[in-house]
Amino acid sequence: MSERLVVIADAGPIIALSIVGQLDVLGHLFGKVLVPEAVYGEVVAQGRGRPGSTELARAAWAERVTVAPPPDALLAEELGPGEAEAIALGARRAADLVIMDERKGRRIATLAYHLQVKGTAGVLVLAKHRGLVPAVRPLLETMRVGGYYVAESLIEFAARQAGE
Repeated sequence: MSERLVVIADAGPIIALSIVGQLDVLGHLFGKVLVPEAVYGEVVAQGRGRPGSTELARAAWAERVTVAPPPDALLAEELGPGEAEAIALGARRAADLVIMDERKGRRIATLAYHLQVKGTAGVLVLAKHRGLVPAVRPLLETMRVGGYYVAESLIEFAARQAGE
């Protein structure tokens, strides 16, 4: 019997992967991905008509999760609702991975909550290694053109990791 990973996604990577038509790579890589209610609301309701909204609402692999009780006050004060709920859910469920791009959230998740974190670029590198995408660099560059912030240094690093 194979062990099922507990993977949680924040809004940024969902939006970024949707920009390049690769959101379903999450389902292919991880089987099921937990999406905190605040993240779902940010992408689907508040983001209606934008990348990720329709894709997430239709994603069979995405499991919408209510985070109760809400994240502690310090976490909620330091981060946006989506990041705070993703980290709180990750800590409560002993997540194997939290997928998050926001730098401050990643730092808090790893240092304060000891969670494993991977960003959009890391997910794409993993997808390339598993044969799910042909190349990482063009996807990251398209995300940037589509309005998602991706540093040139990150594109270079991810391309090297992907063997490009």
